[in-house]
This record gives sequence, C-alpha cells and structure tokens, in this order.
Amino acid sequence: MISASQHSQPISKRAPPARVSDHLFAAIPTAWLAIFFLAPLAFTVVYSFGNSLFGAVELGFTLKNYQTALSGFYLSTFLRTVQFAITASALCLAVAFPVAYFIARKAGRFRTLALVLILIPYFSSFLVRVMSWQILLARGGVFEGVLNFLHLHDGPLDLLDTKTAVFIGMVYAYLPIAIVPLFVVLDRMPPALLEASRDLGASRFQTFWAVTLPMARPGIATAVLLTAVPMLGEMVIPKLLGGSRGVLMGQAISSQYLQSQNYALGSAMAVLVLIAVAVVVAALARLTKGFAEVAA
Repeated sequence: MISASQHSQPISKRAPPARVSDHLFAAIPTAWLAIFFLAPLAFTVVYSFGNSLFGAVELGFTLKNYQTALSGFYLSTFLRTVQFAITASALCLAVAFPVAYFIARKAGRFRTLALVLILIPYFSSFLVRVMSWQILLARGGVFEGVLNFLHLHDGPLDLLDTKTAVFIGMVYAYLPIAIVPLFVVLDRMPPALLEASRDLGASRFQTFWAVTLPMARPGIATAVLLTAVPMLGEMVIPKLLGGSRGVLMGQAISSQYLQSQNYALGSAMAVLVLIAVAVVVAALARLTKGFAEVAA
C-alpha cells in the first residue's frame, strides 16, 4: 500500500532535453548578430586605435584619433550632437506625453483613428518628409507667410540651413515613435489605481505625480530610447536642413569615411557616439529598475 506521506510528496518534473533543432534555431540568430553586428563593431574599435594611411588603416595602438575627435571642431560637433539629442528627445517627450494621455484616456472609440493619423506620416518616405521642411522653412515658404500674417515675424524668414531647422526636423521626424510606447503604458494602467488615489483625497496633480507618472516610467524610458539613440547618429536631417551650420556627428563620421577616407578618425568618432548611446541606455535602465523590482 502507498502511505499518505508518499501521496503528499510533489512529483518532480524534469524539463525535456533540448533537441538538436533547438540549438540550431538558437545558433542562427547568434551567428547573424556575430557576423553583422559584433564583427563590424570590433573592427570599428580596432581601427579607432590605428593609423590612417591613404585610405587604409595601419593596425597599432595610438590615442591620437581620440585626441583629434575630442578637440576643436570635432569636439564641438560631438557636444552639439549630444545637446541636440537630449533637448530634442525631451521636447518629443513633453509633446508626446499629453497626446498619448489624451488618446489613452479621453479619445474613447476614436483612439484607433487617432493612432492611425499619427502613424501614417511615419510610414511614408523619411526622405520626402524631411525634404518637405525645406519648402516650409525656405524664404517665401508657408512658415514665413503664416508668421508675417500673424504679426509674429516681419520680413523674410531665415530658418533653412540653421541649427533651429535641424532641431525642428528632428522633433518632427521622431515624435510619432515617442507617442506609441507612452500610449501603450497609459492605456494599460489600471483605472482602479487612479480612482483609489482620488478617493483618498488626492488632487488631479497629486494623482498624476504620485501614481500616473511613476507607472509610466517604462513608456518614458522607451520613448527616450527610440528618439535619443537614433538622434545621436542622425545624418539625413542635418544635411538637408542644416547645411554647413547644422553638422552633427553622423554627418561628420560619414565625411571621414566617404570623403576624407580617414577610417581611423571616423572609427574613433563612431566609438564616441557608441559610448554616448551606452550612457543613455544605462541611464534609462536605471530609471526603470525600481519599477521592475516593484512589478516583480
């Protein structure tokens, strides 16, 4: 007979052994990442310590490329790129949050239509969308006419080929992808929490500050990640809207590779951008760490 103690013992289940096909499916994306991501990244880091010789790189170890990249014109370009990425991403977040909140909480049955209207321009040609701002910001363009009509500006509008034009173009281009993750987080937020906060006597602002904003941190981090990171390497918008006065690191790196053929210096500049990206990712991971611990 089987005793009661034997009945009470839990039956342990062993995980089935991994099949060869499972290892094969895991090896394919691993090899893909190693070949097309890790290998070029390794070459970039190695080249950044080498010496450029007439379109080639002599391998070695020197810091002169980083000294050049962190001095003069290149340093100002790097700092301007970081500044643009931070400020433009912050403005995207400031505009996207109330829009996402309105769609998630107030739009009702029209939320799908609102999201479609926001995303349709994003799925059109990126180049065409940026070039359209050349027409809007040029002398005699729509912006100039509207501002003059409203008496907010007098005379010709000299915005094209300026840093301001680059800033406007970057905010416009990346605003839709900042709205979507914020909408997802705000839409999934339990209404009972907000109602409980109001029932306990909290004002609308206190509810937003103590409940809504902390719970929206994953969406905020994702929105900043999807905007700030590509802005750090943006090349098309500065070239089309900024001209010679709106050069950022993406355009400067491209110039080193394609025109000057100074691969070592271009690699050093690219490594600096990668470091800036790593800092952004680490800061965002820090932002969402507490939320993840609470959620767990």
